[in-house]
Amino acid sequence: MVYDIPEWALEAAARHGVEPYEIMQVLTGPGRRWPRPVRGKGNLPAVMIIGRTASGAPLAVVVRLVAQWEQQVIGVLPVIGTLLAEFEKWEEHHE
Repeated sequence: MVYDIPEWALEAAARHGVEPYEIMQVLTGPGRRWPRPVRGKGNLPAVMIIGRTASGAPLAVVVRLVAQWEQQVIGVLPVIGTLLAEFEKWEEHHE
């Protein structure tokens, strides 16, 4: 899978203190990933992929399919609150 990360997505991630290599660690690293269907702006389908960076930080990366083997990153957020609790529960059952 090829991931395109537009400059505006990198700028948004940087506002949350997230580096480009951390995005790629979640998308392509060896850890488990929890994909969840979501809807983007204009009700467009997307996938939120929740995983951990190499340092263990939980991170959500939202992608949209642009071609058969290419996805575009459209959002990046640290995982906190209720979503973090749900992710940790999921991790417990998917070791």
